[in-house]
Amino acid sequence: MPKESRNHPEGHAAIERLHQNYVGKIERFSDELMKFQDAAYAMGMDRGEKLASKPGVTLQADRANRVYVAGPMTGIADFNYPAFNAVADQLRAQGYEVENPADHGIVEGAQWADYMAYDLTRLGLCGVIALLPDWEKSQGARLEVLIAERLGMSVVNAHDLVTREAV
Repeated sequence: MPKESRNHPEGHAAIERLHQNYVGKIERFSDELMKFQDAAYAMGMDRGEKLASKPGVTLQADRANRVYVAGPMTGIADFNYPAFNAVADQLRAQGYEVENPADHGIVEGAQWADYMAYDLTRLGLCGVIALLPDWEKSQGARLEVLIAERLGMSVVNAHDLVTREAV
């Protein structure tokens, strides 16, 4: 973890002003929390620099361990987020990098095409598409599978991928 504070000076002043608003209101608000916030900010900066330093094209070898979860959402209770999240959690526990469309949640004002436009950019970063049950009933998932096949991605049943890796 980075040891120095890399907050912008104006950002540090804003954090200090915020801190002063809560002194005496929150017990246990401490210098340790400020150190944690600085470290978290620095980690975010490091991650941003790492992502920004990569070329704009993601090579197939770099996508191989990255899985996109696809399945039906529209018309299903909670947009089927519990199923998406369960598979994503299991795959992450097995060491995969996972693109989970449920991660962005509900965006106020967004329409189906808005979600798909974003999600398709995430799909293109992956080497595997893992399909949830009833994916074929979803217009979006069918489009994602078509694109995945054309990109030469592995198309697998999510349950089989999770089960196979767990053995």
